[in-house]
Parts: sequence; structure tokens; C-alpha cells
Amino acid sequence: MKIKHLATVLFLSCAPILVSCQDDLSSQGSSLVSGEVTITVDSIPTFVEARSVVYDGYDARSTSRLLGRINVPEYGTLSCSFLSQLYPSPVLGINDTIPEADIDSMRLIISVPRGSLTGDSLAPQQLKVWRLNRQLYSSITNDINPADYYDASDPSAFVGATTYTLSALCKNDSAFFKDKNIGIRLNLPREAALETVRSYRANPELFQWPQTFAQSFPGLYIEQSFGNGCIGSVSNFGFYVYYHTYKTESSKDSQGTVTTTTTAIRDSVCLFSSAPEVLSSNVIDLRLSDNIRNLAESGKSVITTPGGYFTDIVFPAKEIIEKYKQNASMITVVSALSMHIPASEIANDFGISVAPYLLMVKKSEREEFFAKNKLPDQLTSFYAKYDEERKGYSFDSLRQYIVNLITSGKEITDEDVEFSIVPVEITTESVENTYTGTVTTYTVGCSTYLVKPTMTLLDTDNAIINFTYSKQEIE
Repeated sequence: MKIKHLATVLFLSCAPILVSCQDDLSSQGSSLVSGEVTITVDSIPTFVEARSVVYDGYDARSTSRLLGRINVPEYGTLSCSFLSQLYPSPVLGINDTIPEADIDSMRLIISVPRGSLTGDSLAPQQLKVWRLNRQLYSSITNDINPADYYDASDPSAFVGATTYTLSALCKNDSAFFKDKNIGIRLNLPREAALETVRSYRANPELFQWPQTFAQSFPGLYIEQSFGNGCIGSVSNFGFYVYYHTYKTESSKDSQGTVTTTTTAIRDSVCLFSSAPEVLSSNVIDLRLSDNIRNLAESGKSVITTPGGYFTDIVFPAKEIIEKYKQNASMITVVSALSMHIPASEIANDFGISVAPYLLMVKKSEREEFFAKNKLPDQLTSFYAKYDEERKGYSFDSLRQYIVNLITSGKEITDEDVEFSIVPVEITTESVENTYTGTVTTYTVGCSTYLVKPTMTLLDTDNAIINFTYSKQEIE
């Protein structure tokens, strides 16, 4: 390991500080001791031991739901669908005076944010929607078999099917610039709308809580049934009931003749929808290309999403602490520790880029971290955002981790230095202080990255570790 050493020495003088030309200056306030403070910055270009690990049976619960299918030579074949419970509206939202005759239809609308797709937006596709007959469980993983949760032979299980593309080119100019989402619409039979309204009016208590509602309606399975070449990230979906009311207006002309006009006014209400409060999980089938597998098998640090590979590393904490102890004194303070890992894209024609965030978490704590929805604590788990300028990821808050190892005085074990690097989706919230105008950003969510397909090649052979500490020597 090569060490680039930079030391800055500050001298503490015991002579009084001259502040004027007077002869009767007091010596109060001068230094009581003399010595020097050495600030050491070790910049360590180092080889970080790493290996790619197959990511199977991972937690696929997410508010981002992938739908579609792609086949990319450099990446592989990816097929995505999802299962989800529904969040019911606690009230019908339709006036009780409106008769069933004025209930028009029902529609499922699936929203895909523009720009959140991979592949050809003009690719023709078809989806099918099925009604589940079993409860979803909270420990659901990506390799779940949807056939265990619905009966394709039961006609009542089939909700409907529709064809679609994820292009906005058919919209007029104003809608093209205004709309943030592509809407996939599935028209349902009018009888479905009537059945829903009747249920609300007859058994309103059924819709008060998602848990109660799930007992009679466990949820939906939405699958890609036709098409290839595009995958979209579904942000939300909902069932809308459409109805109409009547508005009567009277007008009198110059002859005194009164004319009465009745106009039908169409309206709608969303009764069931997706929501963070209910369980939603992706069903992901990723078959990686030989290109990716060869990179991993040759010792390269490869990370893919959704699923595929993550990377395990051995952080060189032992070497860092040994170097620290060689220069430490009774008064030595650790100021900072960071690690920058260069990264690059894997060339492809589908626009598949690198993961936006990576989580570095102790290998022994990785599964528990996601199972318990933990947040990075800067002690055993850290995250880094991809830096477009530096072309890599910088984990800048490793100070307390190394301080805890130094102060523990114990022998460094494999568990202390083995970490997993996993792609994640980070959710933040910003709060502004109304008095100072200062904006503080908090991390409020960290989950497995399931927003888009990504491919990241980490250059762990050329990672840069920066370690800063100061030492005071007193004469």
C-alpha cells in the first residue's frame, strides 16, 4: 500500500503577543506550554478486496413498481410485474341521493411518470389484471410465484386487459408539456361500478381500514402479458367510479319565453388506490447476460438492478489503524475518514446507466437493515450518491466507525471490516428554519433500488481513502 503523507505543523509560542509599543505590557494570556500540533492527512490509493455476489431472494417491496420486459445484449433479459394490496377510501364520495341509473362506469388508471422508463416508449404492450384470492405476507421477496395467489381458471379472478404504449407523442401540445405522467387506462364493465357502489352503501364498515378491506379483497396482480422493449416504473394506480348529476338552468328571452335546459355533469371519485401504507411488491425475473456474468467471474466488482449482483468488500481498517498507531500520541484526534470508489457505466444502447445511490453496510447486518427498514447511521451503514464529475461514489462519513474500532482496543475481526455495497433508493425531506432561512435535509427512507434497470462497474482496485488526524506534542 502506498502512502502519500502531508503534514502541517503549527507552533505554539511561549513569548507574549505584541499588541502595542508600551513597555508595561502584561504577560497574561500567553501560552502556558510550548509544543506543536501536527495535522496529518493520509491519502491512500489502495486496492480494496472485493467480489461480486449474486443477489437472490431479496426484499422487493417498494412504492416503485416495475412493469414490462426488455432484452438488452449487454445487460440481459428482464421481466417485471407486481402484486399489490389496495387502500380503500373510507367514504363513498357519491351522494346517497344519486340513483344507480346515474352510475356510468369504472376504470383502472395506472400512472407511469414520464422519464421513468427504460427502452422504447413506442413499443406496443399489453397488461392483464387479476384479482388475488390469498393474503400477501410482509416477508414477500422478488422470486414469489404469483400463480400461488390467484386462480387463472376462475373467470371472476380476471379483472381485464388493455394494450398501451408509454409514449406521450399522441397528446396535444398543452397536454404534452403539462402532464407529468403517462396514464394506462383499463375500462371495466359497468356492473363492476354498480357492485362497488352497492357494497359501500350496504357495508360501509368494510372500507374503514385497509386490513379489513384486504380480508374480502386481498389485492391485484398486474402482469405484462404481451410486448417487449420497454419497462416503466408505476408510481401509483387507482380505481375510479364515474357518475353524472344534472344541472337545470332557466333563461328568458326578450319575448318573455322561458327556456329550461338540463345538462348532465360528469364526475368521478377514486375509491381504491395504491398507497405506501399497504403492501406492494415487485415480481422480478432477471436473467443476466454472459457479458455481466463474465465480468463478475473475472473478479470485477459489478452491481446491477433490479437484483442480479451486489458487491462485498473488505475495508482496510486494520492497515489504517496500524498507520495511525505508529504516529499517535496521548493527545491525538481523528478528524475525518472517507473512501472514494471510481465507477463507470457499462456501454449499451438502452440508456441503462449507473445506480444513483449505493449503501455500504456491514455484511453481517445487511439483511436485517432492509428487513427492519433501517436508515444509514454513520456507524455501521453509510450511503453515497453517484458523483457525475468525479465519476464515482464518495463515502464521506466513516470517521465514527474507525474511532469506535480504535477506542474499543479489541482485536479487529473479519466481521468488523466486511461490508456489502448495495444499490438503494434514498428518500429525503427538507425542512426550512423560518427564522434563519437555513434548510436542513433529512434522510427518511432507504430501500432496495427498484426504480430502473442499472449497471455499475466499480473500480475497487483504485479506491482512494483519505484519513485525517491531528497530534499535539507538548514540551
